[in-house]
Amino acid sequence: MLVRLGPSGGSAVAWNRRTHLPSFLTFAPVRHAAAGLGLRIERWLYADADETALEACQADWRPAVRQLASDPRSVPSVADSLAAFNRHVRPMERVHRTRCKYLTYRRAVLTWAVWKGVLPDLLPMSDDMLRAFLWDALAFEASLSVLRQAINAILAWHDRLRLEPPLSGKRAYKRLVHSLSRFQGVPRRLIFPIYAGAVKRLLTQRPPAHPPCHGVRGGCRVCISFLPIRRNCLAGATSTLICSRCGEVADLQVCDLWQRFDEQAGYERFRGGAAVNVKIRKNDQFRQGHQPRLGVPQHPEHDVVQQLLSFQRDAGLAVHPACAKRRHPERRCPLCPPMFPRSARGGRGFAVDRQPTAGDLSSMIVSGLRHAGYDTALFSGISARRGGLSTAIEAGVPEHILWMQSGHAQDVAARRYVQLGSPALLYDTWAAFRL
Repeated sequence: MLVRLGPSGGSAVAWNRRTHLPSFLTFAPVRHAAAGLGLRIERWLYADADETALEACQADWRPAVRQLASDPRSVPSVADSLAAFNRHVRPMERVHRTRCKYLTYRRAVLTWAVWKGVLPDLLPMSDDMLRAFLWDALAFEASLSVLRQAINAILAWHDRLRLEPPLSGKRAYKRLVHSLSRFQGVPRRLIFPIYAGAVKRLLTQRPPAHPPCHGVRGGCRVCISFLPIRRNCLAGATSTLICSRCGEVADLQVCDLWQRFDEQAGYERFRGGAAVNVKIRKNDQFRQGHQPRLGVPQHPEHDVVQQLLSFQRDAGLAVHPACAKRRHPERRCPLCPPMFPRSARGGRGFAVDRQPTAGDLSSMIVSGLRHAGYDTALFSGISARRGGLSTAIEAGVPEHILWMQSGHAQDVAARRYVQLGSPALLYDTWAAFRL
């Protein structure tokens, strides 16, 4: 690589140390190599991984557009309007996380092209060029998952540049992936679901035995030190009962727990229950929203709604008086804290200034299970969603109702026309746990 780039270019190379394939950290070495060959490839080097202003606005898009758009009285040119669209809207053809991955793989392909000396012939990429890249990737022990993501990134790259993509023949993509799978296929990692018994154990965890006290608000050190464990157990139980991904639960705020939701609509039989407002999901990128339900159990010690409210009071996590979540359920509330906040540095209190990550939430779930007495070697954050869906299916909850709770199959056209006359069926997922 140093020979290809020469002394001036090689001395400035910075490598991305977090990738499976050798990759430059920036496009600078590629630009240097292209300049030495007299190539004009700036069009190839677009970087769309940053979160756009319209993504950062959390669905409050009108003020964001007003700030970004030109004054209509100035009559912007068609070229200016197109450039603004391509900068602020077009990147959202794919979600932010996918764009970050694809950018990493584009850099890996360009790094390979510089190393091979094939930069002038790289795009549009032929099938043979793609197979050569995949073979060299295998030499770096790239897994099937890495190879598939690299192929998808290359195809998306061609689509963005409006170039003829590789693997355009009939079933060419499927045949290629099949050939890679035949020798790389491995069993999935065994992950145990969180079944009903585990949910009950999570909801019955109590502080260690200690003299009578006045609880957290009375300054009891034992109760205060137990707050993170309560959070972990409730995070695991809640994630399982609403069949959610870790990222979705990590994004919840205290104002997303809607008490008396169905009771206020006139359904007295659901008094004491609550809805959880999941404002965006992987299969709901258009923010239509989901409100899975939490009901009232037969045993008070399993009442997850009351435990959530009690935890929020003890942890000082209150809904702000000026919260507008009910009016704008699709937006993140700038005033209310997370429902499951991260522990502050030093272990004292909670950090409420920003939401936890999906990884943080997964760690909370595993820690809660560990405290409940489970060997957590075969548990992870996905155990919650897997356990919730499995328990509901085994209890006979109709799939089309379960999917409305879990956020699956939002691409089925008929789903958007379904409007239940009663929320009773939406409680079936919760009832499957027989709390």
